[in-house]
Amino acid sequence: MTIYAYGGGLADWAMTTATADGVSLLTQLVPGAVITCWTEQVGGDQITDLATEDGLPVTQVTVSAGDEVYAAGTIPRFRAPHTSMWLSADGGPRLHVTTSDWPAVLADVLATATTAQQAASAAASSAAELAAESAVPAHVEALDPHAVYLNTSRGDARYPLRRPGLMSPLAEPIEVLRFASTPPAEAADVRQVWVTHLGIERLVAWLNERGYPRAEQVPGALWDAPYTSIVNYAGTGRAFLVQRRGPDNSRVDIGGIDVSGRVVTSEQAWSAVTVIDPNATGNYTASTAVGPAPLQLRWEADDIVRMQGRLTCTAVTAGHVLMRIPDQFLPQSARLITLPTTTGAAVPCELLVNGDVVARATVSGPLDLSVDDVTYARVVAEQDTGGWTLDYAGSGTPGTTSPITVTHSGVADRLYLLVISRSTATDPYTTVTDSAGNSWTRQTYAPTSGSVGRRIEMWTCIPATPFATVSAAFTGAATAYASLYEITGHHPSTPIDQVASDFRSASTTPTAVQVTPSGAGRLVVSACQANNNTIAQMTPSAGWIVLGSHSGGPAVAYQVDPPAGSPLGVSWTFANSVGSGHAIAALQPE
Repeated sequence: MTIYAYGGGLADWAMTTATADGVSLLTQLVPGAVITCWTEQVGGDQITDLATEDGLPVTQVTVSAGDEVYAAGTIPRFRAPHTSMWLSADGGPRLHVTTSDWPAVLADVLATATTAQQAASAAASSAAELAAESAVPAHVEALDPHAVYLNTSRGDARYPLRRPGLMSPLAEPIEVLRFASTPPAEAADVRQVWVTHLGIERLVAWLNERGYPRAEQVPGALWDAPYTSIVNYAGTGRAFLVQRRGPDNSRVDIGGIDVSGRVVTSEQAWSAVTVIDPNATGNYTASTAVGPAPLQLRWEADDIVRMQGRLTCTAVTAGHVLMRIPDQFLPQSARLITLPTTTGAAVPCELLVNGDVVARATVSGPLDLSVDDVTYARVVAEQDTGGWTLDYAGSGTPGTTSPITVTHSGVADRLYLLVISRSTATDPYTTVTDSAGNSWTRQTYAPTSGSVGRRIEMWTCIPATPFATVSAAFTGAATAYASLYEITGHHPSTPIDQVASDFRSASTTPTAVQVTPSGAGRLVVSACQANNNTIAQMTPSAGWIVLGSHSGGPAVAYQVDPPAGSPLGVSWTFANSVGSGHAIAALQPE
């Protein structure tokens, strides 16, 4: 550490000899000469850990060329870590110099000697007391035992400065704590703050064993807020921000308290509802006259979906699909909502799990129908499912190009039921595969031959490896449909109890296809395809709960724990009399 001063004194000049005007060995000043410092007159090591008077590190000193502080040829003030050195100007002979700090050095020596004498006297007078206890604890617990060393140049690591002075921006943290392993809950706190209140010492703030902050109000002083965030009068940042770190290690805002102290209810932008009047009745369009346009939705922070906007309707007809909300906003169970109109009438509607908003009453028009501030919870409604869970995992986009694919993040060891169908009876599926190479088994299908009804199939898989997509390959030109369901509570090796499938000729009330559960606690899933009916136009009989699927099909419903030994099936009611394909499976619990 460069602490001793040199240069800037009466004799601190850099000179050389030369011949001038016929006079030899004439002494001359050498402004700009380079001064190097050495440990010996000849040989030795060059001293390079020097510093300017302002503390800037240098390896050599430049003689002044003349300025308002130093005359030309003056060796400026600098510091070095030695009390004496050998100096050379421009590589010339070395001259011995000593520090100009000798008075201060001698004063420090005298003060140290005085302190040592006083300490020796004090130690002698308390020898009996010191003999009764350890010298090391006494040293640590005593008031500062060697204050002379506590200065800006040196010090004892156990006695840091109480308040650091003015400093430049840091290149690294002042203090870093790194634990070799996660501290247990019973480990000591990293830091504690105690306050004496009403004569009682209380712990009011601390960083626990893992560094998490804690604060507690002191009894009797409840006006003290444990945490206070003060936002600048012109500030725009949040007083409190919550972020989530994603799988890619990036951080995303997910909530908090805004600059005005209000809870942030949504991080999402409004998304437009683009599918309006999906059955092309011509009765429903997005209104642009008043309010937000087009129709929109967004997430709220508490898993609530909020809607806004209006529909312009020539009239509202029961059973019509008014609009279809985007997949990311689908409810996980059907919801009943009531929508006001500009004529004063109210239209009861059902929001299905496939996103269809279906009118359940007929109201004459013309009118505007509002969804302003309609909200619904995107959570599964409580159902009596025993030990089963049954979730709609998504549908493929209907089409005529093989294969049809459903995207879903599959989980190992769960049971997956894939219900696939065709718009005609004669075009079958050939294989079902997933992106992880798990095996899929066709459990039942109809029809086995002929052209009556619609094609319907059920495939299952208990994957050993998680998958990302499921694809069903097919032949023929008929439109393909596919919906995937994720199930838990099944028997791990023999999940299928009973299956059945069949086709039906054109009818609005086809005869149910049935299975007979062999025991209690079964989960029974029934599926149907009946083009040109849509899901909104296919109603199951009482006691069956509708599951999500694509608006074009297949229609799927389930029932839990039906009576064992009794035939069970769904009596579907269609809006249009058409042929249909039916499949049903009873699943065995674990």
